[in-house]
Amino acid sequence: MKKPFSTAYDAIKKLLNNLFGKKKDEEGVQEGAEAASAEEAAAEAAEEKAEEPVKEEPAPAAEVPKKEEKKPAEKPAEKPAEKPAEKPAKKPAEQAKKPAQKEAPKKKASTKEQEEQKQYEAEVKRRAERAARREREEKKKEAAQAAREAYNNEKTATDPVTGEEIPLGSLPEEATYLKKYMRIPTTSDDIIVAINSIIRHPDMPKNIVILGRNGFGTVKVGEDFARSFYELGIVKSDKIAKTKAKQLNKMSLDALKKLQGGCLIIENAGLVSFDKLVEVIRDSQPQNNDYVVILTGEIDSLANFFEENGDIVDQFIYLIDIHKIKERGMMHIARGYVKEKGYKADKPVFDRLKESLKTMEEGNIDRFVGYLDEVMGRCDKREAEDGISGKEIQTNDI
Repeated sequence: MKKPFSTAYDAIKKLLNNLFGKKKDEEGVQEGAEAASAEEAAAEAAEEKAEEPVKEEPAPAAEVPKKEEKKPAEKPAEKPAEKPAEKPAKKPAEQAKKPAQKEAPKKKASTKEQEEQKQYEAEVKRRAERAARREREEKKKEAAQAAREAYNNEKTATDPVTGEEIPLGSLPEEATYLKKYMRIPTTSDDIIVAINSIIRHPDMPKNIVILGRNGFGTVKVGEDFARSFYELGIVKSDKIAKTKAKQLNKMSLDALKKLQGGCLIIENAGLVSFDKLVEVIRDSQPQNNDYVVILTGEIDSLANFFEENGDIVDQFIYLIDIHKIKERGMMHIARGYVKEKGYKADKPVFDRLKESLKTMEEGNIDRFVGYLDEVMGRCDKREAEDGISGKEIQTNDI
């Protein structure tokens, strides 16, 4: 049976959403139309000015004696109508040529800027096209899912390895660190599919790609996968190594020998070099250091990387789409994280946490989870001073 996504790039392309593609094209057409209409208006204005002397000159003829009225009226009407009409018609054309000749050297002088502009416009267009495809695919997916649920009242998913339609199932109990994401639409389904498929196909690559939005921090999500992999027995060690892509590009992989059997998380993975990632994949194989690679980064950056490096995309089967998470999803994570850490909090506490989100980038999970750790630390300090250990967060801890 044919796989729905034979490569990670194909899968990413199906996730991308149209933000401004058609609008840019329509604006370009509108601007061209406005420019054309501006030129036509200028030409018409020039013609009107050329015709104005023709209408005004016969006026003084009214003062000439009645006998000579007809002749002067006919002659000035014919001669000025031809000559003045021709001269102004030529002048705008000549004036239009002169600025064009003067501007030509400027364009040659800024060739580099033009190239950069073309590259920028090409990238904008490419992102818009990907976004449009993602929007169409998501609508199809939602419609198909609704149809399936209406037919058999059972939620299904596509196995990334076999391409078969299978029951979605549920998250295994051992994956405790991932439970806080289960109330986030799309993301929860991606996590369930990935974990269950990895368990079902132990001989396939277990590497994960976490797709975020620009400004997101999703390393904490990678850490939750790494800890869950260990709890589920997918990896042999609880060791986790984290590195930024630019740092990885310069380092020797000898530093990863201690990571054997664990997980490597690469931040801003769209910036890692192809050769270095090939080296990492080779080093992570079961016969070598046997660790799982988790890529995190901005969705378009990762899409560009996989598009340009098609030789390695088969090593990354599982994609976690978390780029759409907003305020409501962040609060689901907050409630789940507080419970995961063994703390308690009432509604006023979460209302205050919701207010604190306004000071952060929308969807920056790393920063928000770090902030929650600080709140819990203040709770522990307060309770220690009061001689209690209830792990109950108060509003004054925030």
